[in-house]
Amino acid sequence: MPLPFDAVGKAVGAATWLVGVVAERLVGDAIAAWAGRHGLEKEVSRLGNELRRAKLVLGSARAGGGQKKVGNEHLAEAIADVRRLAADARNLLDELDYLEIHDKIKDKEHDCSSLSSSKAQSFIQFAHGFASQASKYISSAVKINAKGPTVYREDDPSTTKRRIDRHDIMTGMKKMKLSDPDDKMIPEQMLESDAFSDEIPEKKLSKDDISQRITNIVDQLHEICEDVRKALKQEKLDEITRVTQNTSSNSREEGACYVENKVFERKHEKNQIEKLITNSVASNQKLTVLPILGTGGVGKTTLARTVYNDPEIEAKFGLKIWIYVSANFDEVNLIREILGCISEGKHKNLTKNFCMLQDGVKKCLTKRFLLVLDDMWEYNETRWYKLLAPLRCTEITGNVILVTTRNLSVVKMTSTIEQHINLRGLEEDLFWLFFKRCIFGDENYQGRRKLQKIGKEIVAKLGGNPLAAKSVGTLLKRRLEEDYWQRISDGVEWTLLEGSDDIMPALMLSYNHLPYHLQRLFSYCALFPKGYKFQKEHLVHIWTALGLIINERKRLEDIGSDYFDDLVDRSFFEKFESEKYPYYLMHDLIHDVAQSVSVDECLTVDGSGPITVSSHVSHVSIWTESEYKRQQNGNVSRNETFEKGLTAIRKDEILRSLDSLMLVGAYDETFSTIFAKILKKLQYVRVLRLSAMPFSADILLSSISRLIHLRYLELKSTTDTLKPLPEALCRLYHLQVLDIINWSGLDRLPRGMSNLVNLRYLLVREPGPVHLHSKIARVGELKFLQELKEYRVQIESGFDISQLENLNEIRGSLRILNLENVIRKDGATRARIKDKKHLKTLSLSWGGTSGDPAFLMEVMEGLEPHDRLQHLHIINYIGATPSWLRQNFSLDNLESLYLHDCTGMETLPPFIEMPYLEKLSLVGMSSLKEVKFGSICGPASRGSGSSKYDMPEFEELALTELEISKCSALTSVGLLSCKALTKLSIKDCMVLASIDGLQSLDQLNYRDIKECPCLSSAACRTI
Repeated sequence: MPLPFDAVGKAVGAATWLVGVVAERLVGDAIAAWAGRHGLEKEVSRLGNELRRAKLVLGSARAGGGQKKVGNEHLAEAIADVRRLAADARNLLDELDYLEIHDKIKDKEHDCSSLSSSKAQSFIQFAHGFASQASKYISSAVKINAKGPTVYREDDPSTTKRRIDRHDIMTGMKKMKLSDPDDKMIPEQMLESDAFSDEIPEKKLSKDDISQRITNIVDQLHEICEDVRKALKQEKLDEITRVTQNTSSNSREEGACYVENKVFERKHEKNQIEKLITNSVASNQKLTVLPILGTGGVGKTTLARTVYNDPEIEAKFGLKIWIYVSANFDEVNLIREILGCISEGKHKNLTKNFCMLQDGVKKCLTKRFLLVLDDMWEYNETRWYKLLAPLRCTEITGNVILVTTRNLSVVKMTSTIEQHINLRGLEEDLFWLFFKRCIFGDENYQGRRKLQKIGKEIVAKLGGNPLAAKSVGTLLKRRLEEDYWQRISDGVEWTLLEGSDDIMPALMLSYNHLPYHLQRLFSYCALFPKGYKFQKEHLVHIWTALGLIINERKRLEDIGSDYFDDLVDRSFFEKFESEKYPYYLMHDLIHDVAQSVSVDECLTVDGSGPITVSSHVSHVSIWTESEYKRQQNGNVSRNETFEKGLTAIRKDEILRSLDSLMLVGAYDETFSTIFAKILKKLQYVRVLRLSAMPFSADILLSSISRLIHLRYLELKSTTDTLKPLPEALCRLYHLQVLDIINWSGLDRLPRGMSNLVNLRYLLVREPGPVHLHSKIARVGELKFLQELKEYRVQIESGFDISQLENLNEIRGSLRILNLENVIRKDGATRARIKDKKHLKTLSLSWGGTSGDPAFLMEVMEGLEPHDRLQHLHIINYIGATPSWLRQNFSLDNLESLYLHDCTGMETLPPFIEMPYLEKLSLVGMSSLKEVKFGSICGPASRGSGSSKYDMPEFEELALTELEISKCSALTSVGLLSCKALTKLSIKDCMVLASIDGLQSLDQLNYRDIKECPCLSSAACRTI
């Protein structure tokens, strides 16, 4: 069946993107220097030239097609081959980058003595002791002859009894127990495991290998591009014929007078719009713009039409205008159309001069008007305000514009009021009546009960979309037969209807209006099942790992987040809130669009139907959750049917070229064996998500280590059994995201984590007794790391405070613990905490309350954070208040401050310089005598000069919560200017005698003051 999208255009887009990515990597000094070192300048130059030529050919294909499909659909195959060759070139460059990183790490390891690690030291101590003991036996068993080689006296009985061979020595070594930095013991089986082995063989590429691979790519690319060029030349000749024969017009346009047999009114939304219109008419506002937002086919135009033709609404306006806008927002043509409507055709032949058109509109707008701009797509504020300019010039008030659109960005641009109409599918009961009318012509039809039963199954898939009901109804009413209806319910035939009144072309229009980079991102989502709860960050990580997000100037995650928001704005995702986190759903119909446009690239195996595998498939997901059921004993039953479905993807040529592979859910041992074979055939995969069963974990982990192209790795275990990560993972130098949130029982990380020099995220389970982030030795090597939740300072090499020096990309929150282990005051300065501009929350904690207060204050001075910090926690600090919290205070952006057991701090920060502070917690501040909040803009302000807070909006503090506890020297609390305070807790302050400044008890929602014996009961009552 033909697909409802331009297959050639999509192939051109995919190939153009990847060719551009690879060509960009060949530009610059780094690649030139590498080619020069290896004598491959000629080959790299040829590859670059051929890629540039391919871009030109592909650009011609895209330009030639314009908004029309390329007639020769066979071009899609050839263009897909261009993409494949570009992928081969990309993979070669990845391998070369990998070897460069590998060599640098080896050089660094060679320069640094490996004896510094505690494990190595323990091993050497053992070996020395073992050798000493063993030598006593060996010396008696071996005779050293000065005149000849060593001789064993096999005939000596005493020697035979004490002879020690190599097996005995190795057995003894295996029984040794090594200690690690956490004083835990390494069990003997780990000595035999991959934790002490190098599972990745040294991969070497000779000059001849590289040269031959480049030559093969260049030759094939040249040949295919030449074929494509010739085909496009013929295509342009054929296009001339097609254009002269094409007299079709836009079939989507519907005027206000279009009348359906019966409209199932949305009474709530209609009443809401009419109320807003009535309020606008009654106000003095000249122009109100009210947008109606919804996906394609949901009924936006129908709703606008029912309002437009309502007699009560009509009576409020002297002029009514209906304009179909569509994709091409041309303010000149739109003003001309408006003028033609309000002047009864007198100005139809007016010049295109925009000023003259605007003047004409101004003269004709002599009555209150209602204007409907139907199906508006474009987000362009300049053009929008040009259109509005003459419409705002009328002296008559109460004018209204209704805008129907699929894009939230258009809503934000056009709306003049806070609310808009967000149109969803019809309610279930109403939609069932509408569905029956589409098929039987009568919403009250009660016959053919079995057909109605199947019909309800179909209705559940349509999400209340009226246009979808019409599309399916067109098929169903042809044959009122149970088998036929069941086939429609189980299949996707209705999604392939291409008539102008069908749902898929309407939804495909939304896809076609996406910029190409958003089309790529959206189509990848077909890899996830219907009803999947998307998390923005998770999806952005995967997009980034696949190279779908590229930008040298901006942070990739920020770009990806913006792209995702664009898809939400255009109604491809809908946001929902839950207790844990927000998530996003894709409407089933939108998911059908994603599957249609990605049919050649994405394959989902979930047991829902037969599998057809394209030779160009790049992404495969396997979802076992609905196909493998656990028995009462916990075992998983075998599913032979599902196993057979995997046969289609087990071909070497398919698995070799995969970019993504996902396995999600439980399975049995037979499936595990089959999947292990699939995993071993992967070569260039970049995204890998794996669910491991107890019997498959070792096999899966051992297969991963050779996948050197991996950027994203997610591991999920279905058991709580402790399974350490293999050391070999640390050779995946390209890895950007390692997600082990659901890898149960981890309490340590491989020693070589710092070798993952491209790592951006280590996603681990929270909370826990010890955060795994603090287990990364030499974390300072991971300069691209975006998150470091916890860092524990240790005396041991690789865990000193200066490891934080170059981690300036980390963001969110950072807890620095065990600061008592900072042994040099310049060590804290070297950590460069102030340069970590993206941190929002910083916690500084000492492990105890001992030490030299003067030295600790010098350390604290070196830990000054940046001035945009929002939350600061200081725990167990016994030094005096550092200057950056006193006279050199710059943390005016703080929203919360927690000072716990800071026994040496006598002074608090100047609250008059903290206009955004909402929460303050002071616990165990034994040297603190006074807590006082002065007015930000009053006499309590320091100095007589003007302050940046000398503004009306900063007259009062923003403080809402105050906690004071166990402050043994505290005598008074002044709450002047704390008018926003709603929660007050003061406990166990033995000498506290006064609390004043609070204007009214009514402002407190929560008050808990106790164990303050010097505070009079009267004072407590008046607080």
